[in-house]
Amino acid sequence: LLSIAALVAASFPLAVLAAGSSADSIRGARGGMAPRPLDRPAVADAPAPRDRATPPVAMLPAIPADTAGLPGLTLSECLRMAVESNYGVRLARNRRDMAANDVTLSPFLPTAGVNGRQSQDALHGRNAYRNETAEKKNTYRVNQYTADLTVDWTLFDGLAMFADYDSRRELLREGELNLRGSIESLVADVSEQYYYIVTQQQKYEATKLYLEISSLRYEQAREKYALKTISGLELAQARIDFNADSSQLVQQREVIRNAYIQLFTTMNVDLGGKVQLTDSLTTPAGLKLDELTDYAMMHNTAILLARAGQQLSELDLRIARAERYPTLSFSTAYKFNRNENEASTTRFSQTHGFNWGFRLSANLFNGFETRRKVRNAELGIENSALAAAQAELEVRSNLAQQYNTYRKNLAMIGFEGESAATALLNLQAAMLMYRVGTISAVEFREIQRSYLQAVDRQLLAQYEAKISEISLRYYAGMLLE
Repeated sequence: LLSIAALVAASFPLAVLAAGSSADSIRGARGGMAPRPLDRPAVADAPAPRDRATPPVAMLPAIPADTAGLPGLTLSECLRMAVESNYGVRLARNRRDMAANDVTLSPFLPTAGVNGRQSQDALHGRNAYRNETAEKKNTYRVNQYTADLTVDWTLFDGLAMFADYDSRRELLREGELNLRGSIESLVADVSEQYYYIVTQQQKYEATKLYLEISSLRYEQAREKYALKTISGLELAQARIDFNADSSQLVQQREVIRNAYIQLFTTMNVDLGGKVQLTDSLTTPAGLKLDELTDYAMMHNTAILLARAGQQLSELDLRIARAERYPTLSFSTAYKFNRNENEASTTRFSQTHGFNWGFRLSANLFNGFETRRKVRNAELGIENSALAAAQAELEVRSNLAQQYNTYRKNLAMIGFEGESAATALLNLQAAMLMYRVGTISAVEFREIQRSYLQAVDRQLLAQYEAKISEISLRYYAGMLLE
């Protein structure tokens, strides 16, 4: 009995109790996947009471062995693999590259083209002369060949070409920000899933020990029943509790397997991989709201995208106003023309040479279209400014709320850690008292249940604190640092 109590104390030092959340997670805060409940169990071999007649272990499905010996996988390695393989990030990267391809000097460069044409006419003619009664018929062909090489160059268009070029550069910046936003969301998702698995694995260890205690209780009940000190009803209840704890362990195994599948799906790697997660769950306590807010105003992706939208709206206004100015262009061409007419007195005629010139055009009246475009562009600037202000307000609000949650969770870690330590001492004392018969089986079961609940609450507090930290870094724009 003392060795089991020592096992309890050795198996659950307070430093290894980590997280798993039934409250808002970072995905829930960003409108993604729903938060996961913590009260889902984990994975390993379930000990069974030594009942040779009907061994309970035979009733359990095979449970995977411990992860010792499997290759380790850190969070940094998971993030690297996810960024390289995730479909959403790859799509965003391709869109960014497409925007980069559009940033060229084409708005400032001339255009050149070449044209060529060949045609032939097969003609039939009749001629009747005044002094002759007979008609003369003839058939002849006319061949025409034309070719030209032209160059057109817009020299001035109201500076629209400069606005067009700046707009392409701003769209590239927007594409880079969208790529960054996709990576940030992916990092948050992978980090949450990673720590969720770490939490559930620690929850599994608690469930496994919980089952070991139930196995010991069942064995003690069998011994007492053999000595006629308890009734068969109490023995049956011990068996029922053992089976219930065995079922919970099997459920925990399923939770962890599904969590791994979800992690590998997000990373876009082989779903059948077998690894062990090696990072531990720690939550720093040094984050300050003022510093986070100031940093977010300069680096938050949503705010930067809103400001990029403002720049694009201002460029749209410049393009619309450019229509009020005249357009000056230069053009030059080399032309070749050759005609071959069998009916002509000359065998062919041919010309070739250069021409060049300037063209100045101005729009005098187009049904007030230019004024309409300018007014709409001005409204677009106003709307983009409002969107930027709204983005800043939402980021400030989210940071303030998450920071309150973060501080609350840090405080809860201390409270729940003390509760878990006290529950552990109570469980150790209850095991001794149940052995000597000073407490009933119902009282022992209640103390046993209180211990697991205390562990769950501490796991919940630590997990929520970690998720709050990830959320704060996400909204502050420092998640990729």
